[in-house]
Amino acid sequence: MISRKRLTHFGFAVLLPPMVCALASAATLTVGQADWFANARPAPRLAPRTSAGASCPNFQFTTIGAALNAAAPGDVIEICPGLYAEQLVVTKPVTLRGVRSNGVGRVLLQPNLTDLQNLPAEAVITVINTSDVTIEGLAIDASGNTVSGCTPGIAGIHFNNASGAVTNNAIFGAHLANPLSCTKLPFGNGFGVLVDGSQPGPYEVSINRNSIHDYTANGVEVNGTGTAITAQIQGNTISGVGPSSGIFQFAIFVLNGAVGLITNNVITEGLCGALSSSDCIGVRSEGVTLRAPGDGTVVDSNIITNAQSGIFINGGNFLSITNNQIANIDAMSGMDIQGSASGFFTNSIIQGNTISNVGPIDQDATNDGEGCGINEYSGTGVAGNQISNNTVNDAFCGVAYVTADSVQAGTYYNTLYTEFNGDLLTAFPPPVEP
Repeated sequence: MISRKRLTHFGFAVLLPPMVCALASAATLTVGQADWFANARPAPRLAPRTSAGASCPNFQFTTIGAALNAAAPGDVIEICPGLYAEQLVVTKPVTLRGVRSNGVGRVLLQPNLTDLQNLPAEAVITVINTSDVTIEGLAIDASGNTVSGCTPGIAGIHFNNASGAVTNNAIFGAHLANPLSCTKLPFGNGFGVLVDGSQPGPYEVSINRNSIHDYTANGVEVNGTGTAITAQIQGNTISGVGPSSGIFQFAIFVLNGAVGLITNNVITEGLCGALSSSDCIGVRSEGVTLRAPGDGTVVDSNIITNAQSGIFINGGNFLSITNNQIANIDAMSGMDIQGSASGFFTNSIIQGNTISNVGPIDQDATNDGEGCGINEYSGTGVAGNQISNNTVNDAFCGVAYVTADSVQAGTYYNTLYTEFNGDLLTAFPPPVEP
């Protein structure tokens, strides 16, 4: 064993110099537009722009596509402020980075989307069959599409059989002109960031500190069907419109074996408005949705407001749902948990979450216990989970749970009921104020 370890370390030492040389040889390619914004009035305290090279001096390319074609693996493409009507397909390890120049810092990609290379989705940027791709500091607008229906897919950024990072971008416009043209579940159409694959993988994608809004189906979707994907989704601000679009809308959706590490995001969707609770459930929005995710998925320290269900778990094993703040939830519950997607929801921890303002408390709660801080659906394979140290303020009940789980040390304020066992009730208690 000792000799094997020594040989392994020796092998890394031998391989390291070529890797260092490869990184050292990486080039920076600059994209700019000589006449962009040249005649605009300069902002106060900024040097006047000249008519040549106004937004980006010393650029080498006028299109991102030309720079991408010229780039070698490992190169950095710096994109100066401007409007680029380009749809990109990235097939090699590169960095696409928006940069500030002469006091301007908006790099907008706004193409008319078409079906390139028979890809499964029309995206502003498609990353396919590669790794180590970074997309950073860009404004990405997918609204220039003519898609009606569920295919092809529409996305701001699409990682397919690929790994990389999406950081500090604004991603918007991934919507259908008629949202009702695709009501298919569980996928829908119109994604801010879509991550999926058809090869075994594994793939890793980091989605950090982005502004994601104006999407039809999901702000971020990570689908593990046919592949092994781990996605770190951290520090994003994701804003939806909720049920007003007439279809299901999920801010973050991790499904079919993908592993999600979902932390420190700020999510807001939309409330039911004039819709009845029962009608609203049929077109509901959810903050974080897990549908049979991979073991080890984490949802921690997110802020989720204005939705019909803050966190909806449908199937899974060894999940950790901790320290989230959920508020302003109508029609359903702060968390809804069931096992029907996989036949089980087991061995998981729901701990330290704070849930406020789940309501209004109305007669719909008598049907299924909705309107609680945490609501489990009995008979769906929920078992062996630990629910502890959660705080619920202002709801029909604190926790509606089944006997196969353990509920400990909850704190409940202004709830009609604290905890009750749905398995032992023929009907939930009435939502009648004292």
